[in-house]
Amino acid sequence: MQFEPQIVAPIALPLWIDLGAVAVGAIYGATLATSRKAPLVGVLFMGMLLGFGGSIIRDLLLNAPINPLMQSRYVPTAAFFSIVGAVIGNQILKFKKVFYGLDAVVIGMFVVIGAEKALIFGMPLGSVIFIGTLTAIGGGILGDVLTGKTPDIMSRGPWLASVALFGAIWFVFWYELGVIQFAELSTIAIVIAIRGMSLWRGWDAPMPDDLKPKVWVERTRRLKHK
Repeated sequence: MQFEPQIVAPIALPLWIDLGAVAVGAIYGATLATSRKAPLVGVLFMGMLLGFGGSIIRDLLLNAPINPLMQSRYVPTAAFFSIVGAVIGNQILKFKKVFYGLDAVVIGMFVVIGAEKALIFGMPLGSVIFIGTLTAIGGGILGDVLTGKTPDIMSRGPWLASVALFGAIWFVFWYELGVIQFAELSTIAIVIAIRGMSLWRGWDAPMPDDLKPKVWVERTRRLKHK
């Protein structure tokens, strides 16, 4: 039996979040493609892909009309800001903090638009968290595959998918309490903060070994001897 989502509220995400995520994602995607020495068409395509690729994945999972392709504002917005990214990408790359800051903003905003739309569709909370996380990282995965790079979520390194997952859980918690605007803004802020700290302090995302009790015992011992 095919699942029919129950729409519990009008399908209207805050426009500043939805189009803002497209714009920032497009600039980041174009800059990322520039860093990988892609030609102009590749830079523009990558910008548009990271601008709304995650949203397309979200809408496919929700069995909903693909909003970025159905609404007239999304493709022009992604195209324009991809061009902006192509023009200023080399300048952004000179300032790593700006580049990584864009990355963190993209993750935070796409967590919100993915999880919020899933909630609007009346999805179970576990599914909401999954869709919010995948919306945030889906465009990046597609971009990595296109450029022949192992997706970042499959490599050891700073928090990426982990921070998206945490952000989705955080968002759902506050959204369910009815403080929707706080949920939106605080999710973006906390994702930026954790992503930034993981890059600055060199925190690796949790690994499977971290689930083993002996790892926790060893860490406790090390902390006692500091």
